Amino acid sequence: MKERRKHCRVAVNKRVWICNFDETASPADPKDCLIVDISEGGACIQCSARYEEGQPIAFTYQDFMEDGLRPVIGVVMWSRQYSETDRRYGIKFLGLSTQMLRRIQSIVVQTTEGKGGSAGV
Repeated sequence: MKERRKHCRVAVNKRVWICNFDETASPADPKDCLIVDISEGGACIQCSARYEEGQPIAFTYQDFMEDGLRPVIGVVMWSRQYSETDRRYGIKFLGLSTQMLRRIQSIVVQTTEGKGGSAGV
């Protein structure tokens, strides 16, 4: 299968809060999840909550949050069963600010340099 990713991804394995997102309202009903990996374009998130492809979501990840509490907005691109209780979701980021993008790039660079540049494609 041909690789479709545009950006290098790195393993993160950090806890986040994820929730449904409605552009006219605040994120609601946050669920505890795990960011499996991340890139400039998106992330793979694992959780027991159920989301549909095309569904907008928001999540908070302390390492690149703006103003302390601003969530990252994305859309679910795919989902796969991971375990009996959890699914993994491919999230495409939507409209990242320059500050957030730089923070993600920094995480990717730091991680790939620490591994000899061999993480992801």
